[in-house]
Amino acid sequence: MLRGKCLFLIHAYPKKTSATTIPVSTLATYTPLTPIVLDDAIPAGAYKQLENKMTQIAAKSGCSAINNSRFIITCSADVLTKDITPTAPPQHAYAVALNFYVGDGVEGRLFSSYTVECKGVGATPDKAYINALKNVRVNDPGFKAMVDKGKKEIIAYYNTYCDIVISDAQTMVKKHAFSGAIDLLESVPMVCEACYRRAQDESLAAYQAWRDEVCLMALNKAQAAWATRDAKAAAEALEFIPTDGACVNDANALKREIAAKLDAKEREEWEFKMRQYEDELAAQQQPAQQPATNATATASQRQQTQQKQQKQLQAATAAVSDKPAETAEAAKPKYQVKGKWFK
Repeated sequence: MLRGKCLFLIHAYPKKTSATTIPVSTLATYTPLTPIVLDDAIPAGAYKQLENKMTQIAAKSGCSAINNSRFIITCSADVLTKDITPTAPPQHAYAVALNFYVGDGVEGRLFSSYTVECKGVGATPDKAYINALKNVRVNDPGFKAMVDKGKKEIIAYYNTYCDIVISDAQTMVKKHAFSGAIDLLESVPMVCEACYRRAQDESLAAYQAWRDEVCLMALNKAQAAWATRDAKAAAEALEFIPTDGACVNDANALKREIAAKLDAKEREEWEFKMRQYEDELAAQQQPAQQPATNATATASQRQQTQQKQQKQLQAATAAVSDKPAETAEAAKPKYQVKGKWFK
């Protein structure tokens, strides 16, 4: 591993689209990378600091740090020296070589790498590591060169394997793995124009399929509650009916049926509950106050909106279903990077 300069190990991958034909100037638009620490030798207490550094490194080169992308930026560490200082109290002094990598985490393919050396002193080994990480300069040109090289390979992948990406997402939707499907589709970079448009269309379809499933489960739960004349439980279930869900007309009919059969006091409580539900929906549907000013901002806002929508749908699924909602951990790709190294 070279020290202080970028070492690129580029694989002939994928074959149909040459990564070298993509100008770096076109790569400023959002490209997905997942920052993740896979080296068990790095103290757990330093993980967050290191992931934050990798997020900054990715952002400096126009990448967006997203969850569950197959493409990752990761790091391994080699301790060069470790000493105890002759001070009172004694401190741990570490010199560490940090090896950063960009690659395909699912297939274990390395696109590029860069190594920096840094030193840190702290009261514990973890604090010494963390203080060493503070000395990593995210503006180092070597990091930008590393990420730019990796971005070319990422874009080449999506341009070549778009059909597979779309097909995989559609399969996940059929298996009700909506969150994983949406993460996969939202990972397609905007610079891959044709694939990006297809992925956005499929993402909208995945969200709609998810809302339709929540709608049906909520309606079934409300109908079961009303069958025992439990209006309160029915109202709680109906609160999770999406306004554009496939069963919204049936849900509205059930609301009218329940309201018609309640006495005056129960009807007042019922109508109050429904107004609360409608007010919450109206608040959720308010447009963002600050429009995006550039492609990176648009990507960031889209990611925030996506995460918010997924959390809402996961909460709704958990509320109206006996089975647990899909978690982010369940949707995570299975990375094939072993320990410190890509294959």
